[in-house]
Amino acid sequence: MWDSLIKEHIPLEIVEKINDSELAVYYKNGSIQRFVGCEDIDKHRGINPIDVVFDEYSEMKEEIWTAIIQPILRENKGTATFVFTPKGKNHSWKLIQMARENPQEWFVQILGVKDTGVFTEEELAEIRRNTPQALFAQEYECEFMEGAGQFFRRIHQNTYPIDKQLPYEGDFQLGVDLAKYQDWTVLTPFNLNFFIAYPQERFNQVDWNLQKARIEASARRFNDALIWADSTGVGDPIVEDLTAMGLNVANEGLGFKFTEVSKRNLLNNLAILLEQDKIKIPNDEGLIGELEAFRYTLSEGGKIKVGVPEGMSDDRVMSLALSVWGVTEPVKPDYSMMNQVYQNRQRNPNNFK
Repeated sequence: MWDSLIKEHIPLEIVEKINDSELAVYYKNGSIQRFVGCEDIDKHRGINPIDVVFDEYSEMKEEIWTAIIQPILRENKGTATFVFTPKGKNHSWKLIQMARENPQEWFVQILGVKDTGVFTEEELAEIRRNTPQALFAQEYECEFMEGAGQFFRRIHQNTYPIDKQLPYEGDFQLGVDLAKYQDWTVLTPFNLNFFIAYPQERFNQVDWNLQKARIEASARRFNDALIWADSTGVGDPIVEDLTAMGLNVANEGLGFKFTEVSKRNLLNNLAILLEQDKIKIPNDEGLIGELEAFRYTLSEGGKIKVGVPEGMSDDRVMSLALSVWGVTEPVKPDYSMMNQVYQNRQRNPNNFK
């Protein structure tokens, strides 16, 4: 935006100087125009503007306007402009309602994609075919819709109390999202007979040998579970070692390679299972928070992406998604095997802790 602004939109004959490091334009009449971020709203305390433009206000914290900028502008008899795409009925929606009730102070204009003429009818039809209906209504028609960009649905309807007693007999898959640098390794056991995801084990250890030992212990505890492990990048040699240890690693010992397409398929599978009420997940605050944070987003080219906001972890969700990969219906349990496991537990309970 800075480059295009300087090259295309500012007549240089009225400019005194341009400071690239400050992202500031100093004009000959004494005015100063600055471009600043809103991640840390407290940095804006103490400034004294006479006009502010909020670009994508719906993505900002409400306090940047209500507590910091608005009081100064009212004191200076200044002006403000808000430009944004709806993001549910959040603070930007409240601002619209307030502005409509005060036409003496505010001007409001909402332009959908058909009002702008940016796309042809054929292009719009193609976009609509490849965009979820609610997301299209929000991003292209500028409708304020709750949960339009939320990727996972019916999350809370499919939880169970985290202290619920669960059966350890049966067939299991183990989803393993391996740590990347500062991330966490997360293990999710999934009961294939009852379609229940068990409470997750999450740890952050530099020692890969310890991580492999904990993965082995979990897989053995859940009846030699089939391991779906992230084998991308640093995970590749770890998955090879797990296979060499005699563990039941999926995909003929290769694990799961993350690509843009495979990751999207993995997340879609989990989303469908939740939306169709097929699986139950633990009512774990961290897991629920990550699931709720996953959003559809549109790139500048109109390409749909799925992910969590920058700086937020997704390791719990990826582990859960790996644990349910490739399953659609509960597996009929092998009762003779389950009875044998039960008897083994009774004879040697310490082996199954």
